[in-house]
Amino acid sequence: MAHSAMRRGTKLDDPVTVEQVPNLEASQREIEEYLHEHQAYEVFDYLLKELMLKQPTDPLEHMLKCLRTEFPTGPLKVIVASPPGMGRAALAKRLAETFGLLYISAGDLLAEAGIHTEGSGLADEQTVVDLVLGRLRQATKNMQGWLLDGFPRTRFQTSFLKEESMVPAHVLLLKADEQWIRDRNASIREGEIEGKFISPEALEKKLRLHSCHTMAALEVYQEQLFVIDTKDGEDRVFSEMAGRIRILPRSLGPHPPPRVILLGPRGVGLQEHGGRLAERCGVVLVDAALVAKEGDAPEDDPLGGIGLRLRREDCAKQGWVLIANTMEDAQVQALQEDPCLVPTRVVALMASEETCVQRLRHILHDPVTGEVWTTLPKSDALRKRLVRKPQDQMSVVQEAHRAFRRSADVVMQAFNSAGRGARCLEIHADGPPLKVFNDLVDFVERPLALPAPDALAA
Repeated sequence: MAHSAMRRGTKLDDPVTVEQVPNLEASQREIEEYLHEHQAYEVFDYLLKELMLKQPTDPLEHMLKCLRTEFPTGPLKVIVASPPGMGRAALAKRLAETFGLLYISAGDLLAEAGIHTEGSGLADEQTVVDLVLGRLRQATKNMQGWLLDGFPRTRFQTSFLKEESMVPAHVLLLKADEQWIRDRNASIREGEIEGKFISPEALEKKLRLHSCHTMAALEVYQEQLFVIDTKDGEDRVFSEMAGRIRILPRSLGPHPPPRVILLGPRGVGLQEHGGRLAERCGVVLVDAALVAKEGDAPEDDPLGGIGLRLRREDCAKQGWVLIANTMEDAQVQALQEDPCLVPTRVVALMASEETCVQRLRHILHDPVTGEVWTTLPKSDALRKRLVRKPQDQMSVVQEAHRAFRRSADVVMQAFNSAGRGARCLEIHADGPPLKVFNDLVDFVERPLALPAPDALAA
């Protein structure tokens, strides 16, 4: 008996109605972006590591226990180290309280055990290890995050952390020169600032021990290590510490093509940073100023020529970096409302007005050859014909900088109001261009940071 023909709607090329043909490409994009934004690959990576390291008898129950932690990527594990006499303990305690971490201080544990090391340097290593590991094992059993203050201080102590498979996600090294530490200790003695005074002899001994042992102890944590200069005030240092431990490591999982808005004033090196970022990420560089000059802008699209360019096949498949000095409110709103164009990252390069003026004042043009000079040539004839372009004049640069600041504030506020604040970052761009670019790459390539705790947000 012959089989009856298949009913309509059972095949893509024969739908019930034309309107019901599914857009599989759009669905795939939405799935990829959902998994990326909700850090699904990082969660799976954390669960697999837990199973491999712990090998629990009931894997399902263990994974459920892991997912009940405050952060879906697992409890935070932090080491804070520094030379003596820097006020590390106060900062470490504040950080632990803010993020709900178990604060474990080797010095406090020794004092509780009746062992005092103010003048003798390092305590017996095995004693320190036994005290610290007891607390760490309890935290691990309770799936609780922890912060180690002043441990490990030697390679011997580090070896026990490795044997217990206790790997920190972040190692924060607070630094300052030794004379600053001595001056701070003297200010404590005079009652000028609060803190624990250390006798000069004991301080010198502790500084020598730190120099000999600490960096060797932290050598295995080079990938997790982040150095923070502590001379700029406790609040700024704490803010930098808190921001750093919210950052997740680079993901090994797949991710959708990046869509990056990069804003900056003239003189910040916007084209150079944008071009290098696009080349590194393998995406399309779109210069808003060049697109505007082409004049190919549909009247019914608030994005104008920019929208036309971003919707082309190369941008849709590879991703894009859009560089601009300013953006209009309607453009920002249109980008947020289009699910295919909403940016994955928004970065503003915040250089001061003085920096931008200083950088552009050295740029001269040869109207004959078209060459650009950043230093004066030796030839008198050549020097005389070099000119500065009108847009590089001080007053023009200053006005352009003010326009950029107004626009950057509006753009950042718009994305924050839409609940996309984690995608936004302001990078201080007065420093070396290489550091600025490295900060830019770090923000674009890493997963979105962990949400700020309520205490920090307040």
